Amino acid sequence: MCALSDPDFVAQADLYAEAQSSLYGLFRVGAKMFEHPTVRETLRLAGASAKAIAGCVVPAVYVADGDGLVRYSGRANRRLDLLVEACAGKSGVLEDGAVWRYALFFRGTGKVKGAFVLEAATEPSSEAMLLLHALAEPTGAALATAELVDRERRLAGELRRLGEAQAGSNRTMAATIVHLNAHQKIRDSIVAAAGTGNGEAQIVETLSALTRRSIVLQDSFGNERAFIGVGGHLAPSSMLVPDIDLSPAGLLSTDWRSTLIRSRGETLGVIGIYDHDDDRSGDDRFAVEYASAMIAVELAHHRDIAEVEIRLGRDLADDLVSGTEVIDALARAEALHFDLSGSLRVVLVGWEHPTPHGVDIGAAMRHELAVMRVPTLISRRPDAMLAVVADGHDLSGLFGRLSAAVGSTRGAIGVGGSCIAEDLAHSFAEAGRALQIRVESHRPYGTSNHDDLGLLRILDTSDDGAALERYVNEWLGALLDHDRDHRSDLVRTLGVYLDSGGNYDRAANALIIHRSTLRYRLGRIREVSGRDIGDPESRLNMHVAIRARAALRGTLR
Repeated sequence: MCALSDPDFVAQADLYAEAQSSLYGLFRVGAKMFEHPTVRETLRLAGASAKAIAGCVVPAVYVADGDGLVRYSGRANRRLDLLVEACAGKSGVLEDGAVWRYALFFRGTGKVKGAFVLEAATEPSSEAMLLLHALAEPTGAALATAELVDRERRLAGELRRLGEAQAGSNRTMAATIVHLNAHQKIRDSIVAAAGTGNGEAQIVETLSALTRRSIVLQDSFGNERAFIGVGGHLAPSSMLVPDIDLSPAGLLSTDWRSTLIRSRGETLGVIGIYDHDDDRSGDDRFAVEYASAMIAVELAHHRDIAEVEIRLGRDLADDLVSGTEVIDALARAEALHFDLSGSLRVVLVGWEHPTPHGVDIGAAMRHELAVMRVPTLISRRPDAMLAVVADGHDLSGLFGRLSAAVGSTRGAIGVGGSCIAEDLAHSFAEAGRALQIRVESHRPYGTSNHDDLGLLRILDTSDDGAALERYVNEWLGALLDHDRDHRSDLVRTLGVYLDSGGNYDRAANALIIHRSTLRYRLGRIREVSGRDIGDPESRLNMHVAIRARAALRGTLR
């Protein structure tokens, strides 16, 4: 047993204490697991960390055996074994009872490598659960590495036994030992790089030194995070090819070989090595794979922090546009580095769902606004994405950028008027009207800005639009009734015709009908409405009524 003054014991105690306080502390625990990876040492470190994080005990430990799990430690309990087996590799609460029990699975190389049954008197906090799930990432990777090391050691042992019987096998055994030593040196170098303050960049630099090749690290959008060039090579603009699935075959460019960086089934980025002739050594390939596993831990840490910030920004955006007083809004915005003291606008974005290539419009919107350097708080509404943005930025290019990002132009953007933070509910209503007016127009895809709505901006909706509704019924009521009863499209036909300035060819093309069909419909409009659409006053009122109807229908709840 170690004395309390033993330096190694004190260092490990400090490591567990830091694991309890931060994800970065967990990263240090993960690095400790990879120093000399074994199943026993990895599970010991993970168990001590779980206890430090949430005060949990570990009544049962399992390790992978073929396609299933076998008990590694803990008192025999067949019922508990069956509960863990029923989870099918997904972490979750095992049962409700006097104590809280939770199955925490460890994955490495895409497979379940082990599991803990955690037990506590009460359910840990959400922060503790976040740390426990973060602990599972390096634990699974370390178990997978230990499995690889054990397999390599068994191979080396077999070679040594064969060498005793056959002198020729000595050369193979020596080569294997060199190979293992080389891999151990690679692991040690990358683990040491990961332990520095700037892990991602340092791992890329170390990998470049190990392979003597150019290395690039990109995020899931193809943006460069780190690059080390050798021999004057330039970094690729993006190894993530648009309009295809994210698969290794699709990620290969002419000279760069790429490896996906994944965590919890999600692609976090890609690491590329310059290899024009595809002549990387086995050590080079091992180094890239090992570096990608270590970077996955780093990127997952950054992703977890970003997800917390996104959730906080979403909640603040919803509160700001609700119209209720938000007492702590300034403090919450300051924590998110968002300035509420200046002029602001609300932007609403609606797009076809699903998008052609499965791109999430919310993620694309967040990314493009960040590239445009527009300070933003983003939230998801039932029918559209909502963004509170700082005023003074040119948003005219947002539609084109989003169209390119999602691979579709079937979307619309409504921009509310400029206001202070206390009036964002008004800007939200304006953005909703602008979006609906765009959707209701004969060109439903694109951007409509409340500042450009002209006459529709002065329409009175103070009584919830009752007076405006009466005006619409006065000029369009007969046509609306006819469309409803006969399933016709006279109101839309009239709107497109008036939007086209009375030009038959443009209106017919927009409606995708023949000129004679358009002429017939206009005749029916005159008969049903009793209005002369050739009269300037009638044309103006009917046109305004059509646009006003779109405005009335534009409020997003």
